[in-house]
Amino acid sequence: MTDGTQHQTKTLPAPDSRHPAPSDEQKRNAIQYVRVFWLLMFATLLSSNLVLPWKLIPLALGIAALVVGIIAVVKLARRRMGPLMPVLVSLGLVITALTTLGLAGMALLWDETVTYESCMRSALTLDGVEACEAEYLPFQQIR
Repeated sequence: MTDGTQHQTKTLPAPDSRHPAPSDEQKRNAIQYVRVFWLLMFATLLSSNLVLPWKLIPLALGIAALVVGIIAVVKLARRRMGPLMPVLVSLGLVITALTTLGLAGMALLWDETVTYESCMRSALTLDGVEACEAEYLPFQQIR
């Protein structure tokens, strides 16, 4: 008993038609962001031992690395570049975030950091270094 109307059935789209495979240009763009992130991260880590006011340079590099790293993770996830690369970039982001947070803390405690750095610069012996650490680093007094 058909009533003469035709029923159209919708075919489900193929899984790849909704999310086409990324082009080579998109993959290169994502990899370029990863390279810039690693460069900024290593520059931050290598320059983090500078004294104030130069310590603001790795702080700025760290903030830039965090921004580029987040963009890189998003691009890697959207381009489906495999599970290893986003995990490695995320690990780098954690390291960069901790380093940048420490540098920001030193910049916020500007006067104390300058005093500690000048004491450490004038310390010529291990006893002098220990004296500076005991005087300016509160967690060293617990020992």
